[in-house]
Amino acid sequence: MIRRHVLAAIAAGVAAGEDDAARAALAKIDPVLRRPARRRLERSLIDAALATNEYGGFHDKEAARHVLRVAALDVARASTRVAPTDRAQVHAAYANLPAPRPMRAPIATIVLALSTLLVAGGTYLYVDSLPGKARRAYARPLPPPAAGAYKDGGVPLSDPAIEKLLVDDFTQLVVESGEDRRSSFDNPERKARAARLADAPAIIARGPMLTAAWRDMLAALDRWVHEPLSSPEFETVNRALRTKVRTVSDQLAAAGIGYYLEGDVINSGGGVAAVIYSYRVEEVVFVTVGNAPHRVLSLRRLDRLNLVKTLLGMQSAELGDPVLLLDQIDEHVATRVLPVLEPDAPFPFVDTEYLASPEGKRVATIAGEAVRRDLLVALGADAARATRIATLLGERARMVERWRDMLDRQGLVMSRTRELFLGDDLIASLEGKIPASQLDRASAIDDEIASLEGPRIASRCHQLVAATIRRHEAQHGLDDQRDSMLRYPPALEEQLGPANDRNDVPRRAVERARHELAAYTSQLANDPLTPQFSLWNVAQFAFARPSWGTPESYAAVILIEALGKRLGLDVDPAIHSGAIDRERLAVIATQLAALPADRLRAITREVWLELYGEPLVPIVDRP
Repeated sequence: MIRRHVLAAIAAGVAAGEDDAARAALAKIDPVLRRPARRRLERSLIDAALATNEYGGFHDKEAARHVLRVAALDVARASTRVAPTDRAQVHAAYANLPAPRPMRAPIATIVLALSTLLVAGGTYLYVDSLPGKARRAYARPLPPPAAGAYKDGGVPLSDPAIEKLLVDDFTQLVVESGEDRRSSFDNPERKARAARLADAPAIIARGPMLTAAWRDMLAALDRWVHEPLSSPEFETVNRALRTKVRTVSDQLAAAGIGYYLEGDVINSGGGVAAVIYSYRVEEVVFVTVGNAPHRVLSLRRLDRLNLVKTLLGMQSAELGDPVLLLDQIDEHVATRVLPVLEPDAPFPFVDTEYLASPEGKRVATIAGEAVRRDLLVALGADAARATRIATLLGERARMVERWRDMLDRQGLVMSRTRELFLGDDLIASLEGKIPASQLDRASAIDDEIASLEGPRIASRCHQLVAATIRRHEAQHGLDDQRDSMLRYPPALEEQLGPANDRNDVPRRAVERARHELAAYTSQLANDPLTPQFSLWNVAQFAFARPSWGTPESYAAVILIEALGKRLGLDVDPAIHSGAIDRERLAVIATQLAALPADRLRAITREVWLELYGEPLVPIVDRP
């Protein structure tokens, strides 16, 4: 139906010798079909202009007619039989097209209205033999919200009034607090907002404990606004703010309400900024650490602060419960996990220069195969669907990179795509800038991913990633609860030096590296389904130059070298003056990639015992 209208509009344009006549013809068609018909017309005109090389020919009626005829052949799917630059051939082919006869009655509108009336009356009319679009969203089945979720696991209660308060007024207060600190000015609007928030009915309705904690947090934020950076009390004020924020989270949990706040003070624009993130607790999951249950919270971001976190999970004594950041895991799955399921896809090291080198390509290919093997086994019956989805994502990613080049030549920049679907809005925004055939292909890829239940497959991958990150964060939680830290592994001490400084104060860099080495080793040893994913999740920090010197990079090197020794390999230190010999490390890592899952887990447990002189504590998801 749309094709018929577009061909009739093009015929009007050919008769007039101008493309605007074609556009005007579409203004008279059925309102329901008007927008998609216009999109199809514009795409065909752009493709035709590119194919004919007649970019500026619309002031010339014959040039305009030629472009319009090529567009008509494209819409009629007859363009492959003619050379688009040959005007005579195009004219003859166009003349052989059947004369279009568009319907004047608004059939689609009538059908839409009729079907709406019939459905409202309890009768269903199938007006088309084709199914509708497959769903592009998937909600994993979860138990109903319960007040006891923080105690037993599950979904905690929601409170729409508190959620609205966190998203709107509270976010604005955090922004205004930063502005007032930078300007040394007490904005009356901020003070008034803080007063309103202190007496917020949604908070007061939840009892005196939450109300007191909420007001203490607001007071701590106000004090932070006025505390000079040079003040000897500044760090104390920072810690007090973070503590008060955590107390609010604790009181929300005590009330069984699924919201969580995280306080931090960050460097910003030469100064500092207090940040209080707001989250919805989507799920409370318990893992068993040894014989004891440990709670891990799954969080979705609520606030509208213009700050993006890259971590997949977090844990610290100040935060309390270990947490997973679900938005970041979603993005990680769409951009790094699903793409590696494409046959022969490399592991996505972030160091693109290394990835482009012969050695980097070799290592990434081996790593990709190992990770893919584990993930596909874990996905079971969904493995074939996941492979096809990954193949489509790979095709689309390569196409989008070509788009970036096209747009760059037009002085335009395309934002990064971090989701499973490009979406109709993004594709529509590129009309007239990207060839219509490519936009059509992108739409078709989105449709096929949806028909393959892409969101459900992504959710399954999400659960696999979340489970292994949950065990990582649970190990951090266990370490924080110890009376004394795990033994400082000699191999790590050789690289980082003493644990304490000259004043016998623990060195922060050393502490972080010790914690990360323990967490990644535990994560790998305790991973029942995807140990290769866990291995390369840490190994990537050693193979990416931008990560060198981070706690994660030291953890990666020490762990890989220790695993190599358990295999009986000759292992020479890979770190020299802060630089990592990736070629030397790759000799070990690529052999680890070939190990069966049971063997890899077993030697990792041996490494743990060697590093820490005590058995590994098992961490498993609680049924």
